Amino acid sequence: QAISIAHDNPVDLIISDVSMPVMDGFELCDRIKTTLITSHIPVILLTAKTSPVHQEKGYRTGADAYITKPFDAGILKTRVDNLLKTRENLKRKFKKDLILEPKKLNITSADELFLEKAIAVVEQHITDQDFNTAMFTDQMNMSRTVIYTKLKALTGQNLSAFIRTIRLKRAGLLISRTTMNISQIAYEVGFNDLKYFRKCFKEFFKVTPSEYKRKKTGR
Repeated sequence: QAISIAHDNPVDLIISDVSMPVMDGFELCDRIKTTLITSHIPVILLTAKTSPVHQEKGYRTGADAYITKPFDAGILKTRVDNLLKTRENLKRKFKKDLILEPKKLNITSADELFLEKAIAVVEQHITDQDFNTAMFTDQMNMSRTVIYTKLKALTGQNLSAFIRTIRLKRAGLLISRTTMNISQIAYEVGFNDLKYFRKCFKEFFKVTPSEYKRKKTGR
């Protein structure tokens, strides 16, 4: 039941006892972490099994924390807060870094591969003004539900916002590293409306493209 809930609903974090009927906490954690639509969800395992062997098994299945009983409620709350904070930091990092390298993020290998593929798909079509969410979904070769869930969890953005963010980040790089003018850059990253590009750019970077250029290049 926990797995189907995690599949069908937005879940921030899972706390599970290791000793459960039908499926123990180790198997639950393994299923959560090896299924793409849920692999991003932090898992805390609670257990009376204190041996290093069991702790190692818990972390091998992908547990983000392994807490032995009896435990202090304050410690559990702190672990929960820290794991949720890490997720929020990831979303902020995605927005802040012009060049995002998934392998340097504290995420599972499945999430890393997903982000790498999602970024690569948009970058392959970055000059295409007609590239949209339907084409992105088709190129990802996954269901729209899976893509939406993963992007929302890892970046805090929906499909269209994610595509726009990748376009704007490329624009930021081109402004700071090339001699192309703003109009050329807008078209280069898939915007056919210069006014709309300037609006989106200012919303994202908090400065206009021209101000950004002066700040980065002094010109």
